[in-house]
Amino acid sequence: MTALIICEKPSVAKKIANALGKAKKKSIDGVPYYELERDGKKIIVASAVGHLFTLVEKENKEFGFYPVFDIKWVPASVDKGKEYVNKYIKALKKLSKDADEFYIATDWDIEGELIGYHALKYCCGREKAKRMRFSSLTKKEIVRAFENPDEIDYGLVDAGESRHILDWYFGINLSRALMNAIRAVNRWKTMSVGRVQGPALAFLTERELEIKKFIPKPYWVIEALLKDNLKAIHEKEKFWNEKEAKNVYEKIKDEKSAKVVEIKKTKRKLKPLPPFDLGTLQREAYSYFKISPKETQEIAQKLYENALISYPRTSSQKLPKDRKYLEDILNIIKNHPVYGKWAERILKENLKPVEGKKEDPAHPAIHIVDIPKEELSEKEKEIYDLIARRTLAAFWDNAEREYLNVKIDIKGEKFKLSGSRTVKEGWHEIYYFPKFDEIELPPLKKNDIIKVEKITITRKETQPPKRYTVASIIKELEKRGLGTKATRAEIIDKLIKRGYVIDDGSLKVTDLGISVIETLKRFCPEIIDEKMTRDLEEKLEKIQFRKIKKDDVLDEAEKRLRKILEEFKKKEEDIGIYLIKNLDATNKKAKIVGKCPKCGGDLILIRHKKGRFVGCSNYPECDVKYSLPDKGRIKIPNKVCDACKSPILKIGDREICINPECPLKQVEVKEEDRICPKCGAKLILKKGVYGAFYGCSNYPKCKYTEPINKKEVVGKCPKCGGDLVVREGKFGKFVGCSNYPKCRYTEKLKLNEKEEK
Repeated sequence: MTALIICEKPSVAKKIANALGKAKKKSIDGVPYYELERDGKKIIVASAVGHLFTLVEKENKEFGFYPVFDIKWVPASVDKGKEYVNKYIKALKKLSKDADEFYIATDWDIEGELIGYHALKYCCGREKAKRMRFSSLTKKEIVRAFENPDEIDYGLVDAGESRHILDWYFGINLSRALMNAIRAVNRWKTMSVGRVQGPALAFLTERELEIKKFIPKPYWVIEALLKDNLKAIHEKEKFWNEKEAKNVYEKIKDEKSAKVVEIKKTKRKLKPLPPFDLGTLQREAYSYFKISPKETQEIAQKLYENALISYPRTSSQKLPKDRKYLEDILNIIKNHPVYGKWAERILKENLKPVEGKKEDPAHPAIHIVDIPKEELSEKEKEIYDLIARRTLAAFWDNAEREYLNVKIDIKGEKFKLSGSRTVKEGWHEIYYFPKFDEIELPPLKKNDIIKVEKITITRKETQPPKRYTVASIIKELEKRGLGTKATRAEIIDKLIKRGYVIDDGSLKVTDLGISVIETLKRFCPEIIDEKMTRDLEEKLEKIQFRKIKKDDVLDEAEKRLRKILEEFKKKEEDIGIYLIKNLDATNKKAKIVGKCPKCGGDLILIRHKKGRFVGCSNYPECDVKYSLPDKGRIKIPNKVCDACKSPILKIGDREICINPECPLKQVEVKEEDRICPKCGAKLILKKGVYGAFYGCSNYPKCKYTEPINKKEVVGKCPKCGGDLVVREGKFGKFVGCSNYPKCRYTEKLKLNEKEEK
């Protein structure tokens, strides 16, 4: 008897094989698999590499033809860069020939069920297999899943296939429709839009247009600066009438004392935050560490595959009900140098965790399951620590906060003074990331007189609505029922990659993104209708639970899309004209950096085969030109330098004045003969966008450069082998790796190194 276990990835196959017995690693054409014996049964553990199969048209028609609905599943090796998939397909086919029994051990979600089923069907020629289901890759969970297998969930398979087919229908057909509209007016541009990306971009664009159209409204704020640097604000907070505000100010501006007329003290108990679902983890990781949702998902997946946390793609905020399971984990965690004391108390006092409202039929909330045995990267440490603390804090005591609201009287005008303090840390001792305001007020009693130092009146303006961030957009997509927990981060990533949205701390829709949405809204609003997308999401869920049939949903979607595309074709030329007009305006605007100091023309960003530079639009009449470095993504922040008023560009993470003669870049350098260590030619002083530097006189044959103030090397980095250099930080000098930010190794500056300086 031989059993074949099909996993999702090679790393998971190794984990499962080693959990089930003493596994021997073997390979077929470089593809690893594992053999072991258990209870007299030969077990082979092999893997896919994610999706082994993808969708293509059944017949190759003329370029750009649409609509297309006749499609088939083929090996994913047809996609560029995925040729390696063929080896895994061949290996599974070969291994399946000797197998009598089949197990699917892919991730327990829609995509995992589909990956496992496709591998079984197209590689092994089978439709049925036993299904191992687990929420963590601990030995105990794997053994339990193997000994108590389930069946394939064909509802999940159908929902997975339907989602891929629908995304293909919409993505391919709508993108071809847009590109054909541009071709209809004898132009060409690669365009794309998708089933969920369109509606997501549409509501981002709505927010962007709100911001552009926003007209600020003035208001006035009156504040009293009291003794001990306390600030009180007029109880009205915002005066919308300038005359009224000035009358109040004139009445009290010279007053030197205030009387306490009311004191309200309240205490609040703050329950622990519920354990993480994926969306909340993504938002918190971005908020505290600026790790993008997509990267957070990837890191969490890696931690799961290393058996450190439970399965991350979950919408549950509830830990497992199995107390024995939780106690087993806590008994491991109590050996951790930091978390151990908390795990020990949870076990000793039999503390129960809080729960959130959200549930997931497949997986519990994200939680730690083990202690790292190997060194984690900095970001992995941050995500693991976030999950570990959130897991343990869920068992902990309430935090208690005290709030003090004081009302004071200044010549008949009432002002508010607020204070707050933490009375009991509770869970905040463990999960300390949310910041509590600690504003201590002096002991006050009713009728006390407080000295007034100064009274001010300030004119302010209302602010436009805030743009979404890559974290807050995840919550908004969830709220609107667009995408899934596993796809939302990828949707935003695609919008950024396609140039529809820029992420500069918040999500700003580009002119290109706005023009695409305005075109679709004007000529074909159904394409960006989120109601249609939401309706399809609901139907996909019903397919999963066998409430409706897959074919019925696909047939209905095809009819709906055919109708949309028929209307689109009728207006193809009009759409093309309108789209090109917007695109041309967008492209021109996107390249303008600022005004030419010589002739007043536009300074534009130019990308040439010989490099990148900023030049005047009136060339050759005007020869103003600024060189730019070859590397680093360029953004135009529409700012000018304070010192020389030249335009500023953002290159990578740095904002830089383009003028090499800018006063801020000038440095005093002693003339000295310096030799290029690379070719032996003379090093000469040069000026560039980053300031002055030494460069080889043999340029461009030799491209050696050296900073003016070369950093002092004090050793080699034990982490990556780079140079350890003396650096300057806000807390003084320290030693850090020269490969920062890729390597973040640091150490204290030793006394003898200070003396050497």
